Formats: sequence, structure tokens, C-alpha cells
Amino acid sequence: MQVYKEGPELLELIDQFKRLPLLQVFDGIVLERILTASSMMLYGADEPIITEGTTGECWYVLLKGKARVVKNRKPVAVLDQVGEIFGELAMFGQATRSASVYAVDPSYCLELNPSLLQKLPRADRDACHALLYRFVAQVVADRLMRTTTALASATEELEVARNKLAQQQRSAGQDDVVNELELAIGQLQWTKEKLARLVLT
Repeated sequence: MQVYKEGPELLELIDQFKRLPLLQVFDGIVLERILTASSMMLYGADEPIITEGTTGECWYVLLKGKARVVKNRKPVAVLDQVGEIFGELAMFGQATRSASVYAVDPSYCLELNPSLLQKLPRADRDACHALLYRFVAQVVADRLMRTTTALASATEELEVARNKLAQQQRSAGQDDVVNELELAIGQLQWTKEKLARLVLT
């Protein structure tokens, strides 16, 4: 890990940062304040960006490269879209990381440290906090909505599998029941993987 650019140096890239969904909500002056309080980090392949179980208040925006999300030592998602954010729950007081994030290959991330915003003039600080909270709250709400939809779908799938098993038990032999049970287990595994990809860090 190394600091590629930080503080005022990031202002040289302000036009590129304006294209990121997270930063599009800020006007020029507020965006300059945020970048001045941020760092652009470079992580090598397989280097940890966030480590599960540790504490931290920073959160990140993927600028270039690819990152792997790991929970309980199992890979659950890959982040490969410019502008994806992770570690954002730190803004809401969840200091303990719920998952690890590793760079898959050399990756650049914008590191946002809310505590550094305290150094800004009060008016700028309050404006930055308000906009950041609003954006992150929307991201969390979107993820929760996707999770709710996935859970509803999983419930329907399990109910279908249960009904099929009950029907097989009434009208078929044991071999058919075993085959149907294996199908239900496969559906459960697929659903589990689908939900795991919605993990928040």
C-alpha cells in the first residue's frame, strides 16, 4: 500500500473525480474540500484494503482495478466497477469491519476519512457531512432493497421445493424423494451465494 496522491494533489484530478456518482452531488467548492481531506491509495495484488474484525473509520471508492470481498475466509463478491464504494458503514458508527476486501490486481482507491473533515470550516464541514450521509444512506437503502427482494425470492423457492418434496413423498418412491431433496439443496446453495454477494463491509 502506498499513498499515490493526497490532499491538494488530488485537485489536479478534480475533473475525473466529478464523473464518479458519489462526487457528482457536490458543487465545486465542497468537492475541493472533500478531496483536500482525502487520499488516493495504491494497493498491490492480494494486498488487504480492509480486514474483517478490525476497526476503522475510513471508507473507499474504487477508482481503478478490481477488489475481492471475503467474509469468514470465503470469497463472496468482486468489485470491478469504477465508482463502487465499500466500507461505508463506518460512517454510521459501525467501526468493526464485517468483511475483508483485497486488491485482486494493482488497484487505486479514494480513501475518505470523515475525521479529517473536522478540520474544515464549520459551514463546509456540515455541508460535506450532510451530502455524504445522504448519498451513503441511499446506497445502503438500495442494497437493503436488493437483499429484501432476494430473500423474498428465496422464500418462494423454498416453498416450491417443500411442496414438491411433500408431493413426492405422497406419490413416488424413496429414490425420487432423494433426487428432489438434492435439487432443493442445490437451490438453497445458489440462494445463499446470491445473498452473500450483497454483503456490506
